[in-house]
Amino acid sequence: MRTLGVLFLGLTFFSFPLSSARADELSVAQLKAEILRLAKSYEGKGDPDQSLQKTLDVLVAKLVAKAPMPPVNERISLVAGVWKQVWGPYDYRDDKGGIDPTLGFREIYQVVFADGYYYNVAPYFPGGDPTKEKIGYLRGEFELDPLNKNGLRVRFTRYPGVDTRPSKLNLWELPALSEAGKVENEITLVPTPVVVATFKGGTLDEVYTDEQLRLVYGTSFKPNARRSLYVMRRIE
Repeated sequence: MRTLGVLFLGLTFFSFPLSSARADELSVAQLKAEILRLAKSYEGKGDPDQSLQKTLDVLVAKLVAKAPMPPVNERISLVAGVWKQVWGPYDYRDDKGGIDPTLGFREIYQVVFADGYYYNVAPYFPGGDPTKEKIGYLRGEFELDPLNKNGLRVRFTRYPGVDTRPSKLNLWELPALSEAGKVENEITLVPTPVVVATFKGGTLDEVYTDEQLRLVYGTSFKPNARRSLYVMRRIE
C-alpha cells in the first residue's frame, strides 16, 4: 500500500475553488491535492445541476494538460487495483445527480482486475434503514472502446452480496473471493438474468491514472445520459 502523502501536499493553501487562471499556476502535485480537497468537501452531496462537478472539471482539465496520459490499453495494469470513491454519483437508479438513501456512500469501492472485469462494492441499506445493512458487489466486464483511446465499454453481469458485513475482511476483498466461489453465505441481490437484461452498461473515460489517484468520467448507455466525474484514491 503506497503512501498518499504527496496527494495532500498544500491542502491548507486553498480554501475555495480556484479560478482557471489561478489553476494554471499550480504544479501537478498541487492540482491533485486541490482535486482531492474539493472532492472530499463534496462527499455525500448530490449534484443535480452538476455545479460541483464543474469546479472539478476545470482542475481535471489542467491536470490532464500538464500530465497527459497514454492510451488506457497501455495502463490497464495501473488502473487495476482497489479504489475508494472520494466523490461521484450517489444514485445509480436514475441519472439526476441525487442521493440514494439505500447506498452507504462513505464506503464505495471499485475493484478492478486487469483481465477485463471489475466490481463496485458498497453497503446497501434496504428501505434506507442502516440497521438492515447488506453488502453488495456488482460485477461488470469491460473492453476497450474503439472510439476513445481512454475509453472502456462496460456491461454488468451479476449482483451478489452478503447479508452480514464480514468481521475479518475488508469489503474490497469480497470480489476476489466471490470469483473463486469462496464467500461464505453469499446471496443474490438481483438475479443474474435481470442484471444482464436490465442494468444499463456504459463507458468509462479514464482521463487520469497514477499510483494514487484515478479520475474517470462515466456515462451510461441511457439516452441523453450525463457525463459524471468519479474521483478515486487507491487503497491498495
